Parts: sequence; structure tokens; C-alpha cells
Amino acid sequence: MTLAITLLVVGLALLFFEILLPGLILGICATLTLAASVFVAYMQTEYGHLFLGITVVSITSAVIWFINFFPNTKMGRQLASTSTVGDLGIDFTDLINLTGTAYTDLRPSGKATIGDQRLNVVTEGSFIEKDNSVKVIAVEGNRVVVRKT
Repeated sequence: MTLAITLLVVGLALLFFEILLPGLILGICATLTLAASVFVAYMQTEYGHLFLGITVVSITSAVIWFINFFPNTKMGRQLASTSTVGDLGIDFTDLINLTGTAYTDLRPSGKATIGDQRLNVVTEGSFIEKDNSVKVIAVEGNRVVVRKT
């Protein structure tokens, strides 16, 4: 009985430390220790169901707490990223109506020098040879559309 209780307490402690120090190693050890606790309880005592219930409730509670409440804690805010996914902070709208030269052949994409910037550009669909003059006609996010001038 003491071995089952010891394994249960150690497993719950490892589960707690896995929440504080995420890395999966402690979580795997916690799961194995809790499973061993339940196994030992079934083999040596008649309280196996109680140990199984404690284990299931503990793991379920830890997962629910981790998903719902951990992101709002001080440590959770430090670990979580608050930046917007996919936002590169690039704005090319000031390039509209500027002219430049095709740095590579545009078939229909390639590089062009517009002002002092070398950019990846796309044509309207037509082929433009290298060193031809191009004009920016549209900007769609980070996609710069050019036309031969």
C-alpha cells in the first residue's frame, strides 16, 4: 500500500512540475509513475479503483487548468507569444506608381529595382525582359504587381 501511495504522490508531483517546466520528459515520467501506482494498487490492495479515479481526476484537472487558466498566469504570459501570426509588418503601398527596372527576367515573377530597393515582383502576366523599365501598378499585401512602361 505504501508503494502505491508513494508512486501516486511522486506522479502527481511530476505532473505539477511538468506544468511549470514544460518539456514532455517530466510528463512522460509522471504518466508512467501514475500508471505504476494504479497497477501496484490493483495488485496489492483492493483500492485500485480509488487510485485509478484519483489519477484520472488529477490528469483531467491538470489538463483543464493548463488550457484554461495557465495562459492568464504571469508565467503563462511570459511563455506565450502575443504577436500576430502572419503579420510581417511590411507595407509596400508607398511604391504604387513608382518606376524602376527589371533586375531579372520577369516570367511573370522575378526581381526589380524600385527606388533603392530590390524587390520580388510579379507582372500582370506578360513576360518582361531584364533591364526594361517597369511601373508598380498594385500592391496586395507583400505582393508587388508591375507593368512594362
